[in-house]
Amino acid sequence: MKTAHNWLTILIVFVVGVLLIVWHQRVDILSWIVMAVGFMLIIPSLYSLISALVRKKDDGNINHSASTSTIVASIGALALGIWMVVTPAFFVGLLAYIFGAILILYGIFHIVNIGFWARPYVLPGWMYIIPVLMIGAGVVILCTSVRTIESTVVLITGISFVASAVNSLCETVATNPARIREANQLPRGNAD
Repeated sequence: MKTAHNWLTILIVFVVGVLLIVWHQRVDILSWIVMAVGFMLIIPSLYSLISALVRKKDDGNINHSASTSTIVASIGALALGIWMVVTPAFFVGLLAYIFGAILILYGIFHIVNIGFWARPYVLPGWMYIIPVLMIGAGVVILCTSVRTIESTVVLITGISFVASAVNSLCETVATNPARIREANQLPRGNAD
């Protein structure tokens, strides 16, 4: 993986985690997140819909196959976005379960990263603690009635994201110097 990509991912996960921790006590935080996602669907779908309606080929004819599929996809995304903004309560439970699934998948990703993708570097066993706890938190979220513990779901997700960012930082710092040394020692290709 590219080091710049690692740092950017770590930063984004950390910031999202901190925001979730700070805002977890807000009333209907999951509803606000659903509405934000709805707006994130509405804006690009409106842009795509308008672009597809005015797009023309060089000869002035509308490209019907591309325009039709773009229009249908844009209308579907627009309708879903409006639905999410108008009735966010319908999506709150789904969003909480998505948070749980993200924690499980991200925990599995970290275990695979530490155990297999970091090879030939052997990282210490304590680096497995955070990913295992993330998987456990995701399972707890998936097995809990979300409507009663909305702020707890957001808090657990935020803490898991911050812990994951710290763990990723440790992984990157632990393997980066060795990767740089290894890259500098690689023989250069022959210029035939």
